[in-house]
Amino acid sequence: MLGRRRTGISILSCTMQDSHVGINIICSYSVYPKGRLSGSCTGVAVFTLYYYYPRWKDSRIRAQLPPDLETWRCPGRSHEAEERVWNVFSPIISRHGLTSWPWGRSDSSLKTPDGEYPRANGYNELFDDRRSVKLVNLKIWLYWNPLNRAIRTREGQDVVCRVIVVKGEGVNALNSLRRISTGLNSLVSRNHALPMLREFRFQDIVCGIFPMSGTSFSEIFGPNSHDRCQSSVGDILDLFALAFIHEKRVAHRDAFFHNYLVQWDPESLKHQHARLTRPRLYLIDFETALCFPEDSSYEDCTCTGLPFGDIDDYALPTPPGVAEGKPYNAFYLDFWQLCYHLEFLQTGIQELDELLLGLVNMGTAAAALDLLSERLGLIPPAQLHVQPKYREVVDGHAFYPTRP
Repeated sequence: MLGRRRTGISILSCTMQDSHVGINIICSYSVYPKGRLSGSCTGVAVFTLYYYYPRWKDSRIRAQLPPDLETWRCPGRSHEAEERVWNVFSPIISRHGLTSWPWGRSDSSLKTPDGEYPRANGYNELFDDRRSVKLVNLKIWLYWNPLNRAIRTREGQDVVCRVIVVKGEGVNALNSLRRISTGLNSLVSRNHALPMLREFRFQDIVCGIFPMSGTSFSEIFGPNSHDRCQSSVGDILDLFALAFIHEKRVAHRDAFFHNYLVQWDPESLKHQHARLTRPRLYLIDFETALCFPEDSSYEDCTCTGLPFGDIDDYALPTPPGVAEGKPYNAFYLDFWQLCYHLEFLQTGIQELDELLLGLVNMGTAAAALDLLSERLGLIPPAQLHVQPKYREVVDGHAFYPTRP
């Protein structure tokens, strides 16, 4: 004779304190004479943990990451604090087949995994194997701030991961990069913006992946560059990169020379002849960029305020009116920033030096580039194959400006 079948109700309660998630699942079970319990509750419990545990785990990771871009840029006053952030973020980037470079020999430096040399990628720095080169430097990557991280892909390619958006801050930069550094625009030869290979999202954080490229242009240009490089006047004047992004109605707003990368140092003076090939210049760091509608006129692309921070924190020079909060053309600010340093350059050719001093009066990067290209085309290359010199002061300001 069969025993009676009994049914009942069980409540499965699962609470995850860190993410403040409470789950109550109602499930049925059946008890048979031999004490068998149906697997319905067990199945629901497994499904619940499978579904919610990864989200709970991600919430714990996000809680340990910086709440905004500024905190990520400066998470502490030591490299240990910077490493702590990326160690927490490591499980997230590993999901995308990426591995962070470990900390290097000094602050703000990372070294290649397993001590290997980076692979050539068409963007990174090249060296002359016929000359003495510290090869160990090829295994070290220096960064300006912890928003950037050297990363190795699953295929062994070395790239740079840039944190672009945190909690909605940085959307302008992301839209600017999507417009000029991806798709068809990234293939245009006149476009000098470093291409964005892909992007990935983790909750409210968006990161971009970029090729690892060469050295900062500020390393080969300026009064303090003579001890580090031997690039000629001709090498320097070949490098312009703003006209295309302005055509696409993107304003960089931090177009000083430290935000340009040179694929390699030309060093034509070291070779005692003009180089037959020229390195490519790449524009980077669109953190302060503004992305205007593509059908807007040049004159309508205005903004107010400093690119970042306030007048007490912003240490870079500005054209008249910007620091006072008056509306200004965003593209003119880019052009003014580029011309700021070019005014100090002395080529030894009077006509060219006068042109550089008055270049800012051209108003736009496109007009200045056309005029400069025209004048350079009339000058024999041998005349540009000279060591650059720099004025100490221009209009009362120094090459390396400071604010009180």
